[in-house]
Amino acid sequence: MNRRQRSSHYRLLRPFILLIALTLAAPTVPTTYGAEADEGARTADDLVVVDCLLPQKVRRLGRSSTFLAPRQPIRTTAVDCRIRGGEYTEPDQASYATALEVWLPKAKGGDAEAQFYVGQIFERGLGTTADYESAALWYRRAAEQDHTPSQVALGYLYEQGLGVAADEEEALRWYRRAGGLTEDLVVMQADRLESLQAELQSKKEEAELLQTQVETLRKQLRESRKETEESEASHTAMESLLGDLEARLKQAEAAAAATANRVAELQSLPPEAGSLAPATSADAVLNSLSKLMEGENHALIIGNGKYQKLPELQGATEDAKAVADVLQDRYGFRVRLLLDADRFQILSALNELRESLASKDRLVVYYTGHGHRQHEGRNAWWQPIDADPKNPVNWIPSALVSEHLDLMAPNHVLLLANAVFGGLRTRSSVARLPQGMTAEERVSHVRRLLERRTRLVLSAADATGQPDSAFNDALVEALRSTDGVLEASRLYEKVNETLYAQRGDASNVDFATLRWARNDLSDFFFVPPTNS
Repeated sequence: MNRRQRSSHYRLLRPFILLIALTLAAPTVPTTYGAEADEGARTADDLVVVDCLLPQKVRRLGRSSTFLAPRQPIRTTAVDCRIRGGEYTEPDQASYATALEVWLPKAKGGDAEAQFYVGQIFERGLGTTADYESAALWYRRAAEQDHTPSQVALGYLYEQGLGVAADEEEALRWYRRAGGLTEDLVVMQADRLESLQAELQSKKEEAELLQTQVETLRKQLRESRKETEESEASHTAMESLLGDLEARLKQAEAAAAATANRVAELQSLPPEAGSLAPATSADAVLNSLSKLMEGENHALIIGNGKYQKLPELQGATEDAKAVADVLQDRYGFRVRLLLDADRFQILSALNELRESLASKDRLVVYYTGHGHRQHEGRNAWWQPIDADPKNPVNWIPSALVSEHLDLMAPNHVLLLANAVFGGLRTRSSVARLPQGMTAEERVSHVRRLLERRTRLVLSAADATGQPDSAFNDALVEALRSTDGVLEASRLYEKVNETLYAQRGDASNVDFATLRWARNDLSDFFFVPPTNS
């Protein structure tokens, strides 16, 4: 073989030599991949979400030059990472340091998505104390590149005063920028009602305190007048103080009455307040939106009642079936009903949706069953039928549910949880269409919102953290009775109003964006099928 032939053979073999050398030189790290790749998910641990580093790829530049592309980080399930030949740290060994090792190099290179994940790592803490200042720093870097999930996350930090000075105006500015909105982001009716009710209670308590003080002082003054040895100056001072208290009492009573009027006015608003269009144009709006709704409606309905080691939940199966029926019959959802499911079955069902749904599809996930919330902190878990109350190994963290929903392709995902759920932002981070728009304006706004990504949750649980049957009844009734288009934000309002009317309290109902999923700020729309 002459020199030219050897050179030609070397050029052909060089990519393979580089790949073999890289494989032999790779460092040993805690990882699981390779031989098990074609076996699929066998346990629930195969379906946890991990920070995966995909292998380097040999790329060709021109006819003769080759190079190794940098390794790419992705968020995916453990089994998917193995199938793709990736590397990850086992979930029970994952930490702040191992997660940063995956994402920080790309974040420093200016990648907004990586910067968002680095912000999440600092915000979550991952085994250490949360570093909100660093989280805000990385979210801001991505937000300034118009990365909308980072804009929502940064807005939340400003709203809560975490790592930055609390600033509601700055929070709204980032929320509006994330949603591409100006004044279209408004406080929801139920939020205003809750705020006014709290204000009314405070004013009533103030008036009651002043009333007590007035009565006490009047009694003291009557007794003082009976004592001839009391000086005239003392009488004058007490009478002056009484007059001041009586004036303050009148002001407090007037303020309480004004607030009560505002509460009554808000409670009297019709259920349609904030709907997509006036009643006269409801049919036109419905027809227009039906044409915009590409893809399919899917629902995963989970109802756990028969537990192995926890008390049986009477009615859980019936509640799940009621939600399945109204979604299927009223809105045309393709429903998968999963009853009395264990941890592996629930995570498998979520994973199958991740693999099968498209971006234009819409997904509702519903869960009713036992749950658990930490008394301190915001962590919560679903407890499948194989949950051991003394050992959380089979519990499903809210964060893991959020991560699965984050990985799914559909732009619009709504979680309905008749159970505790943690990792929520606030209702302020939900896009809400303003009132007073024409049918054409609303259809135009909805068209824009449909293109944006949202992960919302509407949840409730009673004082013990268990399912709330009244919430489930109100939810089904709101879905069944609403004519035309129903937004998730208005669904929340209707449920909230029903529960408040029934028992004077709906504080157990949460509605917000998911904290550990990417959100562009939008809403979820239930649109009944039309014949036109």
